Amino acid sequence: MKSCNKYLRVRRPSAFKTIFIVIAIMAITYSNAFIVCAQGLSAPWSVFRHDSLHTGRSTLQGPDTNNLKWSFRTGNSVDSSPVLDRDGTIYIGSQDKRFYAIKPDGTLKWSYDVGSKIFSTPAISKNVIYVCAWSGKILALDLDGKLKWKIQIKGRVSSSPVISANGNLFLGSDNYYLYKMSPAGKFLWAFATRKYVDSSPAIGSDGTVYFGSNDSHVYAINTDGKLKWRFKTRGQITSSPAIGPDGTIYQGGNDGRLYALNPDGTQKWYFQTRKWIDSSPAVSNDGCVYFGSNDGSLYALNPDGILKWTFKTNGVITSSPAIDSDGNIYFGSWDKKLYALSPDGTYLWSFTTGGVIRSSPTIGPDRTIYFGSSDGNVYAIGEN
Repeated sequence: MKSCNKYLRVRRPSAFKTIFIVIAIMAITYSNAFIVCAQGLSAPWSVFRHDSLHTGRSTLQGPDTNNLKWSFRTGNSVDSSPVLDRDGTIYIGSQDKRFYAIKPDGTLKWSYDVGSKIFSTPAISKNVIYVCAWSGKILALDLDGKLKWKIQIKGRVSSSPVISANGNLFLGSDNYYLYKMSPAGKFLWAFATRKYVDSSPAIGSDGTVYFGSNDSHVYAINTDGKLKWRFKTRGQITSSPAIGPDGTIYQGGNDGRLYALNPDGTQKWYFQTRKWIDSSPAVSNDGCVYFGSNDGSLYALNPDGILKWTFKTNGVITSSPAIDSDGNIYFGSWDKKLYALSPDGTYLWSFTTGGVIRSSPTIGPDRTIYFGSSDGNVYAIGEN
């Protein structure tokens, strides 16, 4: 068909329309900037599950292929998950009792002897890295690896800290408490549950803190440390919650159920798998939920809880999935493989390591995926 543009009269928008369009663009830009600040996204991936809502969703693309860019060797199993700062430095702990800062090219930047195994994922806020050790040590390091402060709590820590918009930390311990701490390491309050808190808390848009406990309850705590509500499940909870676009709280349990809870603590629905759920859910832009189960399958659910698809691996899945900007899903399995799936569940590729993958993958710049393995390595998979 021939173009008829030369026959069209170009109508210039009125001054009022121009001003309206500019204001609208500014409003959208401001709104997006607010969301970025609220979720703590000044770095590509600054906390466990990417942001304070624990969406597991990145604005960056993941790799198209399983190309190994590099691997970095530690002295023991790496179950912790990596976080990244603005410069692309990778921070991760190991069971060799050291905390590592790795340059984007895979060489060591620095390491710090924590003196205890590290299972927890670190968190970055501005120029400070918070590290939690199994022994109950909580440390704040600067980006050069120098200690700013260190405290000791009575209890072991595998819960990963999350950081609120004003810089406060929230984390759990096996001493039954969830803690709120200031950036300077001062305890602001402690909320008692009835059993271990392995779950890493998520923070809602209104500041409500959500987490699970081995006492079988999902908790919602106000910013002052008082109970807002609690929801009883049928099993212990070691998975961490995620918050959807409409405020729905998604929580996996050792009863094999993925629960969807309303912000008031009432149940919307649940989905039953065949075994425990240690993997934490990820939530896509359109509200679909992805999570692994100890039955070896990754599940994709619609926002109404109806199953979209499943993908079966040859091992338990405790690794939590990551979603890239194209909607592709990345996760690890105890069959020693990292998997990449399309949004419709189609297999894209896998990468085999020398050990079980409990670490959850992180998406960084240059279409690179970072994760750890029980073989003691940190891996970078990406484009050539």
